[in-house]
Amino acid sequence: MSSQPQLKKARNTLFSYYRKESKDQPTSETNSSSNINVPIPDEPPSSEPQIVESTQVDISSLERDPGLRLPIWSYPNNEHDNVRKAYIKLKACQPKLENYPETLESSNHGNFVEMLKYTASINESIVEVILENAPGNAKYTSPDIQKEILNILAIRVRNKIREEIGDAKFCILVDEALDESNKEQMAIVLRFVNRDGFVQERFFDVVGVDETSAKTLKKGICNVLTHHNLQVENMRGQGYDGASNMRGAWNGLQALFLKNCPYAYYEHCFAHQLQLALVAAAKDVPDVWKFFSKLNSIVNLVGVSPKRHMELKNIKAAELADMLASGELATGKGANQSRSLQRPGATRWGSHFGAVSKLIEMFTAAQTVLENSQSGLQDSLCFSLALNPVDGFKSFKIDDICSLASEFYPGDFTQVEMGNLRRQLKLYEHDVFHNSKFQNLTSLSELCRRLVETGKVSIYFLIDRLVRLVLTLPVSTATTERAFSAMKLVKTTLRNKMEDGFLADCLVIYIERELARNIDSDSIINDFYSIKNRRAPLK
Repeated sequence: MSSQPQLKKARNTLFSYYRKESKDQPTSETNSSSNINVPIPDEPPSSEPQIVESTQVDISSLERDPGLRLPIWSYPNNEHDNVRKAYIKLKACQPKLENYPETLESSNHGNFVEMLKYTASINESIVEVILENAPGNAKYTSPDIQKEILNILAIRVRNKIREEIGDAKFCILVDEALDESNKEQMAIVLRFVNRDGFVQERFFDVVGVDETSAKTLKKGICNVLTHHNLQVENMRGQGYDGASNMRGAWNGLQALFLKNCPYAYYEHCFAHQLQLALVAAAKDVPDVWKFFSKLNSIVNLVGVSPKRHMELKNIKAAELADMLASGELATGKGANQSRSLQRPGATRWGSHFGAVSKLIEMFTAAQTVLENSQSGLQDSLCFSLALNPVDGFKSFKIDDICSLASEFYPGDFTQVEMGNLRRQLKLYEHDVFHNSKFQNLTSLSELCRRLVETGKVSIYFLIDRLVRLVLTLPVSTATTERAFSAMKLVKTTLRNKMEDGFLADCLVIYIERELARNIDSDSIINDFYSIKNRRAPLK
């Protein structure tokens, strides 16, 4: 059988599906055997990147739009760092406000310009000097100018508060909260008695803090006080909430200030204490409300002091040991554990039952601790009752008043003044008690004002000094809470990028608006011109 040579079968390749273009065939014809139509461009796109020559680089006119600007590698090598630095100085690219312009020709002028226009509409003399009619094109409507004017006004308000304080002793009320941008803000309120005998609580400043440790808060407070020439040594009270960084007996904020000024007595905000006892079901039952108020007072008194807390545990441990020795209690696993008093929560009813159970269980030990607690701020409050003019000076006791001055304010009275204070009190008892102008007084602050009104402050100046020191003690931190409510109105979601200084100026002017209204416009203009030379005068 003759063998015939086998032919190799042609292998199909990618190019075999395309017919070679002949010179005589027009380019518009396509391969009939192929179903693929590939358009052939007249000029193929260039794959080479656009390179900027060194002579074309203008750092001052770089394109800011990320979608339009050239990549940095397209610039000459020796210009890369300069281009990077230029873009860093330009900061983030902001969206164009072409649809929302705040120019004089647009419908959205902004609040400040709209307020100027409204003021001009009711006063023809203002129209001639503002906006388009401003002399020398000095409109003074830029955001920087607005911040400068607000800062000048805020400084004037703070100076007025500083003048009200004068050389008087003062108390600080401090609280912290998160603002709209989730930044921790610390509000500072000053409590003092003015020259006319009125108790004042003035919002003074708000400080942004990175953390809420006691040292950081103290540093921020001291910076504010030092800047306005307020000495920490003149502090006679501290008012905070019950947070551990505030009321800590060793490393809390109140302990740090006590090291610098031993007479800056700390008082836990009474509003926070009362909130624990005021629950909805107890409001209409006086006996229940009274019971839980006393319970909260006992828990606060024992729990706020580590010394009293340890004393409570030691007394209870000794009591358990005696009961176990006498056979009154049985031993067992988990039985007879050392416990402490429990604070009832305002939103958890189970905590009220637990608080009552713990008080019943530790009643004897708690009673012993309360009986042994004869020193501290509670004694100062008890001694201060001797000055109370209610019910015709019924609580007046010369010995208690002298003890108040000698034990709690020895730095404010010399030994000679201590003796003069007792003599003034004896004369005060025979003079003021029978004076018709001092009858039916209802508070200590009213007594302070009456001493000023009648001119007897010059006679009983030592008594007046002691009354003012007692009135300086904090009662609650409600003023700081109101400051945070105002902060929510000023720093909103749409204005969450406000700087701390701008925020503080706005809050001072808003909260202390009664002082801001009395500031003379000419003084603001003078301060405005003292900052730097201006293009056109305002008066």
